Amino acid sequence: MADADNKKSRTKYLIAAILVIIVVALILIIPRYNRYQNEKRAEAIRTAIVALQQNVDNYWKTYGSIGGYDIDLALVELDLPSKTTKDWSFAIAWKSTEIYTTQMVDKLKDVSENRTVHVAPFKIIMAVATSENPIGEGRKTWFSGDENSYHGFGYDEMVEPNWREILPSP
Repeated sequence: MADADNKKSRTKYLIAAILVIIVVALILIIPRYNRYQNEKRAEAIRTAIVALQQNVDNYWKTYGSIGGYDIDLALVELDLPSKTTKDWSFAIAWKSTEIYTTQMVDKLKDVSENRTVHVAPFKIIMAVATSENPIGEGRKTWFSGDENSYHGFGYDEMVEPNWREILPSP
């Protein structure tokens, strides 16, 4: 009888030890898995934003204006994965011709050597997470045309762009 009780006690301890090991493993594995998933999602949106930014630049170089640029058509032409276009909404805030021309002239005045001058025809190219996106609706990633830099999810800790610069008061 004592042998049977000892065996039951040993089995209980073994089951408890296995459960503790499983819980500890889950505590260690789940955050790593979530980080891995977020890195994959960040890479997907980074690829999409870069491709869209290059598409806008190529359109501008080809046609000399933004007239007729269709972002939905561009997204189809870029052949982005359907998951990316389902999880993100894309938008572009264009600059007026006057602002673009003024910025270009001002930058060219400051050039004292032979180097590339960056002036984008847009203020921002933005992707906003849809309700179907696992990272949460409303998260943003964007390319700032004026700063020539990427921000938001997958790039840095910025949550919102500087809306006063993008949409100045009338």
